[in-house]
Amino acid sequence: MQNRHDMDEVLAILRRQQDSVGPTSMQLTALGCVKIVDATGYEHPISVTFCTSFQQLNDMLQVLFKSESIEARIQRRYMEQGQYDLCIDDDKQVTRLTSHKWPRIEAGTTIVMRVILEQETRPKVEYQCHFCGAVNRIGAEHSLQRQAGCSINCRVCKRRFQISRGKSSKRKTRSCIDYIPGTEAETHLIRNFHVQQTVCYHETSLTMLN
Repeated sequence: MQNRHDMDEVLAILRRQQDSVGPTSMQLTALGCVKIVDATGYEHPISVTFCTSFQQLNDMLQVLFKSESIEARIQRRYMEQGQYDLCIDDDKQVTRLTSHKWPRIEAGTTIVMRVILEQETRPKVEYQCHFCGAVNRIGAEHSLQRQAGCSINCRVCKRRFQISRGKSSKRKTRSCIDYIPGTEAETHLIRNFHVQQTVCYHETSLTMLN
């Protein structure tokens, strides 16, 4: 019964998001506000005075997600685990906002909250959506943008995501396992995410190298 209730709530949320039209950048600027787009794609106009530091904005997010709605519970869980980030995404460049390097935020700015998914992967590069499974092939010109830190919109489900890679991992592993979203509601609701990849190698590959 609980799962049924959750899915009914998810459908209602998705319909509400499709029907809603948020304030424009000019309107936000005039009001002295910024727009927070959370990981489910919902827009929250808040005063720019709450954006003077990472900690201050983080505290505001905790207030926004204090309710017991399903989207709040999902995002609160990622926050409690430290599996989220904040960024400014202008379609050409993603600028991550961290406590170590916090810029001056101007009124009218759009800040995106993304959940972080960790993945071990093979050396081959491909933009596969973790939620719908679609492979988004990118050309050489986009590969340069990818290295500079770009997000893309999935060609199938239209979720917006970025994939970044850390240093290669040469530990022996039996398989490279993709992250799987925890619940059906989560699969439907998460719209903005950041995949942090590390390259892994099969044990047989390491044997050949040795």
